Amino acid sequence: MTATQQQGNPVSRFAKSVIGVFRTLNSELTAAGEAMARSNRFPQPQPQADLAQAEQAHPAGKELAGV
Repeated sequence: MTATQQQGNPVSRFAKSVIGVFRTLNSELTAAGEAMARSNRFPQPQPQADLAQAEQAHPAGKELAGV
């Protein structure tokens, strides 16, 4: 047998490689889910716009000119 030939059944090698891909993908998704859970554990408050600035930008009841 030469150094380039692999031992074992080709179907077994293929199945093991597919299982390895799924294990890697599963571990990456698990880590990402844990990171999302950590970031959601202590949500940061959203910045509140100043009411005076909001009224200046969008005055209530005013129509846009030229519409």
